Amino acid sequence: MTVTFSLDSDSDAAVWPAMPLLGDGRGAARERKKWARRTSELLWALVDDEPVDKKQVKMLAFELDSAAELIPRTVPAHQIFLYVPDPRREFLTFLVHAGPSEGDVDATLDELVQKNEPGAAQDPEVIDFDTERLGRGKRSVRYFVAAKAGAMCCSVNYAWRLESLGIDVIVRTVGEDIGWITSNIDEFDAFARSLFVNLDT
Repeated sequence: MTVTFSLDSDSDAAVWPAMPLLGDGRGAARERKKWARRTSELLWALVDDEPVDKKQVKMLAFELDSAAELIPRTVPAHQIFLYVPDPRREFLTFLVHAGPSEGDVDATLDELVQKNEPGAAQDPEVIDFDTERLGRGKRSVRYFVAAKAGAMCCSVNYAWRLESLGIDVIVRTVGEDIGWITSNIDEFDAFARSLFVNLDT
C-alpha cells in the first residue's frame, strides 16, 4: 500500500520540529547536514538565558544529522517529529507509520500500541485516546528492557483508525530517561491531539 497522506500539527514548531526523510539519494547527505545545522542554530537561538556556544550548536547539529541518517535505515517510518523543549538535553523522536486498516478496531489498536507485546516489565498502561482530528484511538505507556542497550526503557505509543482513509496510524517514541518521559506525558498527549491529516502531499 502506498501512503499518500501526511500528518501535520499546529503545535509549536520550535518544540516539535519535523525531521526530513531524505534517503540515500544524490545530495541527501548535504541536505541533512544543512537541515541539522539550521535547526540547531534556531533551537539554540531560542535559549535566552545564556549565550550561544558554537560547540553546543555543532554538537546538536551532529546529533540531529546522525538521527536523520540512521533512523530511516533501521525503523520503518513515514514521518518523524522531534520533541526538543530544551536543546541542552537529549531530544526524543516520534515516529509516524501508517498501514491499511485490518480486523477488529479494538484488537488492532491494542496490537499497535503493544498492549500484549512480549518483554514488558509490567502490563502497559493503555487508555482510549480519541481525538477530534484523528478519531478513534488508544495510547499506551510501556516499560521494557531494551535488548541492545540492556537498560530499562519507556515507550509511549499512540494509534488511531482513520476510517475515511482505510488506514491505521501509529505515533511512537521510546527512550531510557523514564522519569523525564513520564513527566512529559501531558505534553505528548497535547501534541497527539494537535495532529491532523494533510491530504495535499
